[in-house]
Amino acid sequence: MRSHGVANFPDPQPGQTNEKFPGAQQLGVSSSRYQAAVKGCQHLLPAGAGDQFPAGEVRLLLVGMLNFSQCMRSHGVPKWPDPSVDSEGRPVFDLGRAGISQSEARSAQITAKVSECQHLLPPALPGIPIGGS
Repeated sequence: MRSHGVANFPDPQPGQTNEKFPGAQQLGVSSSRYQAAVKGCQHLLPAGAGDQFPAGEVRLLLVGMLNFSQCMRSHGVPKWPDPSVDSEGRPVFDLGRAGISQSEARSAQITAKVSECQHLLPPALPGIPIGGS
């Protein structure tokens, strides 16, 4: 990232496995410069780093995530959405668009169903990718 014009990009720290990368504004560069650096360097990241996956892997993740969605619906959460890809190319479950609020998503009922179905999520995911509205 530094060699692509983002001079203040930090080195990763040991033990920080699912940390988010700082954004363009935090690093004092334009969004276009930051995005160009990301595009030039993304191939160097391990799959899933910073919630970013290669396009081919996203397709595979979506298949596993679809199995999770079907499990959630069959276990009593009929509004659980199929996975989609957000504006940054990340596979997510857009609960807001499906009409599931943040508080509802954290309810004991849904948490119990997540526990029953979680084994179906692809191991490359750092958790349940919730995104959207």
